[in-house]
Amino acid sequence: MLRDVLTIGMDPWVELSIGDYYACRIQNLGVPAALDYVTDITRAQYFLSLAKGKVPEGEVPMFSRVTRIASQQESRSETIVVLFKTTLPGGYDLRGWEKWHSELKLSLEGLPKHSSINKDVVDAGVWCLIEKYQHCRQNDTITVRWAGVTFDHIVSPAEAKEPGPFRIEVPPSVIKKATQQGVAYVEFKVVDVLFNESGGEYPYSEPYPIHVELDASLYNAPLFRVDGDVLVGDTGAYAPVDFAIHHKSIFDLRPINLPIVRPVPVPRYSITACLSILRDGAPDETVRLPAVTEKNQGGDPLSIPSDVVAKAAGGWIQAWFEVTNNAGLPRRSGSVLVQVTGIPTSMPAPQIRPMEGTLIPYDQDAVVMIPKYQPHNPTVTETLQIRHGETGGGAMLFEQVRLAGPQEGERYLTKDDLKPFEDKGPFSVFYYTDDGVNTRESEVLKAEIGVRVEDLLAPVVKYADDGNIDPKDVKGAFLLISFPFIGASAGDFLHYSAVGAGTESFYSGTISITKALEGTKLPALEFEIARSVLLENIDGALTFGYSVEKPGSATTPKSYLRSKLLTLSVGTRVVLKLPQILEASKVFQDQLHPKDVPNGATVRMAITPMRADDKVICSYVGKFGISIIDVPVDGAPGKAYVDAVIPPEIIALGIREHGNDITVSYRFTRGLRTYTSPPLQIRLMLVTALPVPTLNKVQGLLFPLLGLAVEAKIEVPKWIMAQPGQRMFCVLKGTFANGTPYLETVFNADRVTEEEVLNGASVFASVESLRNLKEDSTLSIEFSVSYAQRDEPDTGVPFGRREYRIQSVPATLPAPAFDNKQGPVVSVVALNYVQGAFVACAFTGMNAGQTIYLDLIQADGAGILIPGLPGVSSGRVDFPLSPRIISQCVGKTITLRYKVVAGAKTICSEPQTVKVSIIPAENFPQAVINAIPHKGTLNLAVIAGNPLLTLAPWILIFAGQRVFITLRSAGVAQLDVLVGYQVTAMDADKGLASIPVSRAWLEGVAPNAAITVEVAVTLDNSPNREGAAAFKITEYTVLGQLRVLLGHMYLNGVSIKGFPAVRNAVDSIGNTQIRQGTGGSGGGSYSYQSNNPRVASVDATGKVTGNANGSAYITVTDRNSTKVTYFVVVSNVWRFLFNDGRLTGEEGLHWIRSVGGTFMFDAALYDVWRCYLNTVAQLEARWASTYCSASHMTFYQNVGGIYCRYKAEPNKVMCLQPVY
Repeated sequence: MLRDVLTIGMDPWVELSIGDYYACRIQNLGVPAALDYVTDITRAQYFLSLAKGKVPEGEVPMFSRVTRIASQQESRSETIVVLFKTTLPGGYDLRGWEKWHSELKLSLEGLPKHSSINKDVVDAGVWCLIEKYQHCRQNDTITVRWAGVTFDHIVSPAEAKEPGPFRIEVPPSVIKKATQQGVAYVEFKVVDVLFNESGGEYPYSEPYPIHVELDASLYNAPLFRVDGDVLVGDTGAYAPVDFAIHHKSIFDLRPINLPIVRPVPVPRYSITACLSILRDGAPDETVRLPAVTEKNQGGDPLSIPSDVVAKAAGGWIQAWFEVTNNAGLPRRSGSVLVQVTGIPTSMPAPQIRPMEGTLIPYDQDAVVMIPKYQPHNPTVTETLQIRHGETGGGAMLFEQVRLAGPQEGERYLTKDDLKPFEDKGPFSVFYYTDDGVNTRESEVLKAEIGVRVEDLLAPVVKYADDGNIDPKDVKGAFLLISFPFIGASAGDFLHYSAVGAGTESFYSGTISITKALEGTKLPALEFEIARSVLLENIDGALTFGYSVEKPGSATTPKSYLRSKLLTLSVGTRVVLKLPQILEASKVFQDQLHPKDVPNGATVRMAITPMRADDKVICSYVGKFGISIIDVPVDGAPGKAYVDAVIPPEIIALGIREHGNDITVSYRFTRGLRTYTSPPLQIRLMLVTALPVPTLNKVQGLLFPLLGLAVEAKIEVPKWIMAQPGQRMFCVLKGTFANGTPYLETVFNADRVTEEEVLNGASVFASVESLRNLKEDSTLSIEFSVSYAQRDEPDTGVPFGRREYRIQSVPATLPAPAFDNKQGPVVSVVALNYVQGAFVACAFTGMNAGQTIYLDLIQADGAGILIPGLPGVSSGRVDFPLSPRIISQCVGKTITLRYKVVAGAKTICSEPQTVKVSIIPAENFPQAVINAIPHKGTLNLAVIAGNPLLTLAPWILIFAGQRVFITLRSAGVAQLDVLVGYQVTAMDADKGLASIPVSRAWLEGVAPNAAITVEVAVTLDNSPNREGAAAFKITEYTVLGQLRVLLGHMYLNGVSIKGFPAVRNAVDSIGNTQIRQGTGGSGGGSYSYQSNNPRVASVDATGKVTGNANGSAYITVTDRNSTKVTYFVVVSNVWRFLFNDGRLTGEEGLHWIRSVGGTFMFDAALYDVWRCYLNTVAQLEARWASTYCSASHMTFYQNVGGIYCRYKAEPNKVMCLQPVY
């Protein structure tokens, strides 16, 4: 009975009456256990109930008794013996959370848990020992389950009386039926004679594990050895391994009589040691040590690491081995069970942050985290050790000793601590404890600090933008990352990390690759990283990477594939603008002139946002790898920019004869991210206005040799951007009197000194050589400086070239006179000579036998050829200077002299220096576009295609001159219309015409923007713009082209006009369209006009409405009266005609034809209903007058619509008539 109440039933008795007494008596037969009185005589049974606590336990006598109320006659049943059970076999399970009945205890005689059962053990008999359980009774059935196969045992009376345990043999047949190899579990349950089963939810006892090794193919079980010996106890079995004593011992597994294979297999077999760690209260753990080659010598010892044995402290080790043949088929041995005593040791390897897989980043501090371990004693020493090197060779060690202290401590390692291990390959990291007697070592963590070989693509971080991630953009509590690697296989491990500025701002994780993640499935997934790692690195940077660990095999070690690193700045996105050089040309902003930077160039660097700890590096790099510098500048929070100054000596290094290309950029580093600006490309121009060397201070063109005296001193005045260390080159060239060439090098890569920087350079030439120069020959002095401070002459920048005419005798001829103006130096206004000029040459003794040649020499030494004139007896000849020659002299300083040739003798005159003024810009014509004058408006709406520029002929225009035309407007790049255009003969006659100006550029300027047209012409035909004559600037305002859709507009929707009803505001479908103008000078305000509003009218919004069938033109006009016209075609405009006379259908048809009408259709009715109010009365009951048949015609009613009706009936008529 397993209820709280015992219920006893009694059948109805003879002469049953209401009020009869009935009762039952149990054990104490003198006292009723339960009684009651009859209240209903119709029941099938009468029941008595007894509380469970009053029911006796065991076999007791019992009978029932009745007393009839009428006769007081008593009746009773026979006395019977009844078994009452209020208990369960084994009692109630007091540990219900365990998945077995904790009050049932079973073991195997002589076989501890995890023992091995082999044939010898079975032959000797296997006996279960079952502790006597609570409420045990004879005839209880004990059901033993051996590896799933059951057998029963009935408890005998003797067993029920004995204290136990019950000794029950496991039949060999049961063992034979069950598994023959592997782990088997033995358990039992109990059922009493009342079929009450032990327990509640779990009736069986705790499973008792054993290892069954009955497979005949097993190798012999190995020996488990400690320091080469087998530990044997008093019973002859293995003695326990006390790890407190043997923690430094050497453990191995020795196979016994392993068969020797003949012939020797190729390849050799491999052998693997296997150990199961068995500890109560912990899941079993199986360790398979790396396979080794089986030497085919009967079995060599297999080493067992001490840390594996340590894990089993307080439990057992089940050890065996497996041999794998060269076909890959394994065969295992029997096993041996060894108990390990002592304190259970668990010393997991330490962990390092930051670390990805095995790789620690370069040049970074790290934290070593000591995990929770046992045994732990806070008062012993705990040593962290980093070791590199193998036994038998050199080793490198780092140790950090501390008291163990609380569990899960941390050790901080600086980058200097780790520096010796960089690029040394893998090293070991572990910790050990020392209590003064014993030491215990942890498991080893392998790590390395080395070059990251990047085999894989960088990870992908969601919400990253242009190398930055803003935490405000990250949605949710996690940052999402994915890995674009499709080569992952099941069994791989993916280690990922996010490394910030410090050891605390770090996140890492490991993903075990399963079948669900391998191949292309991995890149499709996003993995979560705690958002906090972003918040810890705001205004810093995070570097993301991952490594894929490929497991090794018996012959290959495990390997790692590393990804490229993704470094993201964290915080508000940093914007770096293009650097700007403040001293750059205001006209050509991509040019930098050395004359403008005598004290250096200012580079402006705009950074948003900027911080005080930003260390901005301005990089200035010349093309030839010499003029290079990095200038550091501190950040300036609250400002939009900082400036860096490039020293003049650095700029000078880049000066070249033909200019130099310079790249300017800037950068700074925040956290792990370096920001770099876009580069500015700028042209460092040639130094202009360089001085010309002189010999003995002679400035003129003639050099009298008699004036040499005792020295010949060449002097060069101070020049722009002179710097110490620059190299000077100077060569003198001429012709000796005997006709041989004269060449003397006076400077050959000589260094410029500090004094020469301040005062210029000077050097002496050979006086003797100069005295031997030929009469009237040319002596040239060529001087150049290598600003780059190089010894190669081709790096020199040439200065002005000095040329002298050698005069061996004193000159006696007076100087010529420009426009007969006397004096060694005269200034003239170029505008006064646009028609030409003359040079007067006059001297005493002129005659017709002489030939006179005029030399016109420009500042750079170049001459202009002027034909000679014969002398005249009057003593004066005038050399005409054509307007072309004048054009070549405008804005320059020229030297005039003449030579008189009389036979073999030539005599030169004194020189005259003439300074010719420039021509002011207002004297040149302005360029005009499409004949629109200065300050006019370029209305692109009335200009088709590219506008055309015209430049009228200017004063002193000649073929060969070069023209430069540039258009500029704020906010857009300049437009170079002509660059160095060479004037043709036709241009010189008629001016420049039909020069296209890019319409696209004009349309790209801002609305109503101003543009300027700049013209410059080199009157001396020079291809270089420098020195060009500037023309007067032309200014325009640009208006965009007026536009409107020009295709035909078709208004062909049905529209009923003039219907005799009130029209509402609804337009007829397809009878209206809106076209609005854009561009032009409208500014959003345009006017619209129709040339035929009777057909098509247009309102102020551009809405066109069809009024009658036909066509019209709509004209759109802007504020500047620019007009654009498009064509409108209107159709399907009708009016209704009504005849209220009473006509037959045939008569109605004749009437319709007579008025030029047509039959009504549905669209017309729909338009009337849609656009007019109260149309019902007007349309009701009228002929539509098209034939349905010979006798019927169409008829319309508002209710019935159009239908067929007998045509002879008289009715009103209606039709449609087109409106024109």
